[in-house]
Amino acid sequence: MGKTRQPAWAKRIAKLLQQAKAKDPDFVRFGAYSHKYKLSAPATEEMIQTFEEQQGIRLPEEYREFLRLSGNGGAGPYYGLYGIEALKKALCDSHGFRLYRVQEAPVIYPKMRDEDWEQVADPQGRRNREAVHPYAGILPIGSQGCTLMTGLVLAGTCRGQVVYYDEDFCGPPFFVREKGFLAWYERWLREVIAGYNDEEVGFGLNIDGTPGQLMELYEQARDPEEKIEIIDSCYKFETLPGKQKTYFKQACARESDMKVRMTLIKMLARFHVPGMVKELEKLWEYGAYAEAVSIITYEGTWEVKEAWYERVFDILPRLQGEGFRDACHTISAMKEYPNVHAGRLKEALVRGDLDRNDRIALFHCIRELKGKEEVLDYFLRYLSTEEDPTLLIYAVWCTEGVKERKLQELYVRLMDKYRTHENTRFDYKGSQMVLKGGCCMGASRPEGQLASNLMRQFDYFGLDYRGGFQLLMDEGRWKEWKQQNGFGAE
Repeated sequence: MGKTRQPAWAKRIAKLLQQAKAKDPDFVRFGAYSHKYKLSAPATEEMIQTFEEQQGIRLPEEYREFLRLSGNGGAGPYYGLYGIEALKKALCDSHGFRLYRVQEAPVIYPKMRDEDWEQVADPQGRRNREAVHPYAGILPIGSQGCTLMTGLVLAGTCRGQVVYYDEDFCGPPFFVREKGFLAWYERWLREVIAGYNDEEVGFGLNIDGTPGQLMELYEQARDPEEKIEIIDSCYKFETLPGKQKTYFKQACARESDMKVRMTLIKMLARFHVPGMVKELEKLWEYGAYAEAVSIITYEGTWEVKEAWYERVFDILPRLQGEGFRDACHTISAMKEYPNVHAGRLKEALVRGDLDRNDRIALFHCIRELKGKEEVLDYFLRYLSTEEDPTLLIYAVWCTEGVKERKLQELYVRLMDKYRTHENTRFDYKGSQMVLKGGCCMGASRPEGQLASNLMRQFDYFGLDYRGGFQLLMDEGRWKEWKQQNGFGAE
């Protein structure tokens, strides 16, 4: 039987893969070391048909042909693409329970409103196995790291379109702009070859195009949100050519929509366009504190941070959300200055209007600062009352290194509370697995991560990570350790 004749697109992909590898020979791009720009041998028609019959689906044609003619998994955005065997494993857990309902109609769609997503995602945990699953009709085709995934829509008007989503349901899904799998895949290769930066914004989350093409799109755009999307897409470039710098600076001067103008200022400051830092005073005058702090944090030089950090401290009580988190980053960057210490954040700690992400950023900031003892009373109360294990993880991490007996007693009480949780036991089992190179699986669930962080405060009881987890889960040894260290039997 003769070889299957490759269509033009397959030949083009093979050539682009070679060019991508030549551009990134040391695999420094995010995820590249896991796939090294290589595709596995193509899947046979029989392999694909067997998989489809087992799952009761028909793969979208472009993706199906990619598996058959280009490669059965391997090189791709983020950590690469699954092959058929990996797809089978991704669809079910270790007990054979089906995690994805690939035969059902999708319930997610592009640009979902937050309230619609919340209703589908069911954050309160009321969903059961009979209810509609948020990712019904989605095939997971690759991992982006942690719980972030790349999927493919199997049915409906978006069939064949790539979608990004979070297995922990932390936010609405994102549908890439390309309508087919191959256009999305080729765009990834083109951007690798062009040297675009996907770590700052994430591949596929921005608008496709060169600096010149984005400039032309901006000239035609009338909707402020569309303009902002185009501006934000410029962050994928390592540098911005002089023609585009000049154009966007002029556009900034004549822009009447304040939100668009602030977005332009931030982007132009990122590319060190002269005169943009002076715009900070204008933003401050307009009361656009969050936007100004963002520029100071991410685009400003050290001299800019030095000149503005005291004003960032002053405005902190009026910030929330992204602006508050950016302010925390700026403050932690100035940690070596004598007047920057944890005590100056006492009022921020007791604010009741901070959401989870704001508080985590605050804890991150305090961890970097000197004088954590100045806020010890707060953390003694907080660790005694907080019920969210994720927030507790960061609070424990934040207080690391503070030598105080009352704090250690709280750590032990928290270990007593969480060490028997089912998620801690799950991570304990992972800690005992010996993987390639002799390492083991780290904790992946909040309760297990909390237990791991708590054990670290006691140097894992003088053992390694695996041994420390064994002691914590052994009732007799745990009680003995507590008695030996003066924490009592209970």
